[in-house]
Amino acid sequence: MTNISTIQQNSQMLQILQQLGNKASTLESQISTGQKSTSFSGVAPQAAKLVDLAATQSQQQGYIDTITTVNTRVQTMSLAMQNIATVASTLQTQLSNNAFSSTGAGIQSTAQQLLVEVGSYLNTQDGSRFVFSGNKTTTPSYDPTNLPTPGDLTTNISADYYNGDTAVSQATVDSNVTVKYGVTGDNPAFEQIIRVLNFFANNSTPLSQTSATDVANVQKGQQMLAQAVQQVQQLVATSGEQQQSLTQLSAAHKNALTLASTTSNNVLQIDSATAITQLNTLQTQLQASYQTMNILQNLSLVNYLK
Repeated sequence: MTNISTIQQNSQMLQILQQLGNKASTLESQISTGQKSTSFSGVAPQAAKLVDLAATQSQQQGYIDTITTVNTRVQTMSLAMQNIATVASTLQTQLSNNAFSSTGAGIQSTAQQLLVEVGSYLNTQDGSRFVFSGNKTTTPSYDPTNLPTPGDLTTNISADYYNGDTAVSQATVDSNVTVKYGVTGDNPAFEQIIRVLNFFANNSTPLSQTSATDVANVQKGQQMLAQAVQQVQQLVATSGEQQQSLTQLSAAHKNALTLASTTSNNVLQIDSATAITQLNTLQTQLQASYQTMNILQNLSLVNYLK
């Protein structure tokens, strides 16, 4: 005997239709957004994991940004120091070749010009930050106002021109890892170069090869410049090594960021092809269920007795 539709059967079919409809709606939303849910509540079992992954991504990106900033500053300082070394080498060559020539008086004007150049390099800025001033980043490192005249080749003059402090910049580049970086404008190599430049910039009397004092000063100036150039080159090399280490560390952070991002996406995002297949299957099931529901609704006692 054929069964006749009951209220209970209709209720069960309505529940099935509602469940299938909800699943289809969820799949349509997922296919549209590419994500399983637009909120953590939609992936409740893995919400805590997603929160941790988001925190990890933020932390890794912070380290990457800090390293980028530090590397930019270190590179800016390295370029300035290379130029300072070039300036010192220029005067060293001039002292060697032209100090006692008929144009020897030109040493003074050359030294004056090169002193200005060194000062401009020591006042190099990275944005609004004076990179050679230590923590006094808004204060120019070099101020020639109080340089001694005429000066000498034996007295340290860093206190006469340097306006920064002795602090070395530092930055946190990894968990519990803080690096110190940079050079201040009162570094002995810079001071020595400025001392020699200032001395010859204030020597208005042509140098004489018959003057023991002039000969001694020229030789001492050359030696001091040679030594200072070597020291500056070592500072540049050290900065390069630090940049390389920081770049490697940044790469490690980028890998960690990519891993956290990929893991998070795997939790949140859907496989579109799979979702579309599931939706097609649900739509077929829905169509069949609607047809079944229609049949059940038409099974009345009157129709059965016909």
